[in-house]
Amino acid sequence: MLRSILLACLGGAIGSGLRVVITTFVIERFGTAFPYATMGINIVGSFFIGFVIELARTREGFSPDARLFLTAGILGGFTTFSAFSYDALTLMNNREMLLTLAYVVGSVAIGIAAAHWGVSLVRAMAAR
Repeated sequence: MLRSILLACLGGAIGSGLRVVITTFVIERFGTAFPYATMGINIVGSFFIGFVIELARTREGFSPDARLFLTAGILGGFTTFSAFSYDALTLMNNREMLLTLAYVVGSVAIGIAAAHWGVSLVRAMAAR
C-alpha cells in the first residue's frame, strides 16, 4: 500500500507541475477571458487516460505500478476537474451563459471523445 501511495504522489507531483507550466503558457498567450488551459488539459488528460488504460489492459508487461503511476499519479495531478468546476461557476457568475455552455459541453463531450480516441489508437496499434 505504501508503494502505491508513493507512486501516486510522485506521479501527481509531475502532473501538477506540468499543469502549472501549461496553464501559465496558455494564459500568457490567450488571457483569462475563457479557461482554455483547463479545458485543454482536461481533454488531453482524457485522451491519455483512455490510451494508458487500454494499453495496460491489452499489453503484456505493462505493470500495475506503471498504470497507477501514470493514471492516478501523473494524470490525476494533471487534470483539473475542480478547476473546471470553479471556472464554469465563474463564467456563470459573470453571466456568460453561452461561454459557460460552450465550456461545459465542450469539455465533457470532447473529453469523452478524447478518451475514446486514446482507446482507439491503442487498438489500431495492436491491429498492425
